[in-house]
Amino acid sequence: MTKFAIIGAGNAGLAMAGHLKRLGAEVSLYDVVEEQLKPLAATNNVITITGPELAGESEIDLVTMNLAEAIEGAGLIICVTPAHVHRFVARDLAHHLVSGQIILLHPGRTGGVLEFQKVLQQQKCPAEVLVVEAQTLLYAARREGAAVNIFGLKKQVTCAGLPTAESRRFFDLIQPLLPQFIPAPSIWHTSLHNIGMLFHPTPTLLNLGRMESGQPFDYYSDGFTPSIAALIEKLDAERLAVAAAMGVTLPSVVAWLESSYGAVGQNLYEALQNTANYRGIGAPRLLGLNDKLKLRYVIEDVPTGLVPVSELGQKFGVKTPAIDAMVTLANILFEADFRASGRNLDQLGLNNLTPEEILSL
Repeated sequence: MTKFAIIGAGNAGLAMAGHLKRLGAEVSLYDVVEEQLKPLAATNNVITITGPELAGESEIDLVTMNLAEAIEGAGLIICVTPAHVHRFVARDLAHHLVSGQIILLHPGRTGGVLEFQKVLQQQKCPAEVLVVEAQTLLYAARREGAAVNIFGLKKQVTCAGLPTAESRRFFDLIQPLLPQFIPAPSIWHTSLHNIGMLFHPTPTLLNLGRMESGQPFDYYSDGFTPSIAALIEKLDAERLAVAAAMGVTLPSVVAWLESSYGAVGQNLYEALQNTANYRGIGAPRLLGLNDKLKLRYVIEDVPTGLVPVSELGQKFGVKTPAIDAMVTLANILFEADFRASGRNLDQLGLNNLTPEEILSL
């Protein structure tokens, strides 16, 4: 049985580690933050899974802060960290990898494979490895200590590597255990099908006052008001326009909810109200002005979603005013420059390429 190394012990990392172990795999779990792993030390590395689809306990084979130890002998390394730290994971992995290993960015967000491969090259990684990106997370999950509640699993998650033809090795490895992972035609289909850039930054930015009030509310069923959902549909239209300019046909966010969770509606607001898997996922509560700076839905999804889609829009002649407005709002509220620090065309290695050369990838 192939060894799976999970990098990142957050919500989805714990879900992935526990689920794969219950399926009979050998699993190691790594995190750079000691506090993430302390609860597991208290349970002798046992993860407790709760939820409507999966429930039980999994004893992880190895829980460690030693990256080299975690990935030793692993056929598949699954990176379940926030996407804005992928570049640092690539830097740290570069000289521990061996040829033949496969890395899955779960999820890759927009341009994940390109950024990861570029950093490996900059670090002069001696190993020949395959990097694959998933379009989204398989799980809707929240952890508490050594337990993780899995609200639901998506019916399917598309994945692609570069070069695309080599991705078959990944699917041969993962599909016997997790058949939900299916091939996408190319990395542009996974990168431009980044649902996180729609579901995360805009509702978070427009609900900051509510989060700061201390009053609890469900992130999806309450936070996506009719007006916010309608705005997200405008961002979605711009994303689809960029994809069309690049020759990529993708489903709308409403159609994606139906294919992933079986949720239907005449518009995004209705579809989200009918998404049972999202019910009970609470919004963050913020304490003080600077508490928002830890909000992953902004600090991850703006630089790894909204920024690269906007940049690709500029390259392919597609205007993205709604997306650009959210980037600007995030920059102002977070006193940051996410366009400069995020996955811009230079960071992805695309700045000096023509549109035709980009598509030829």
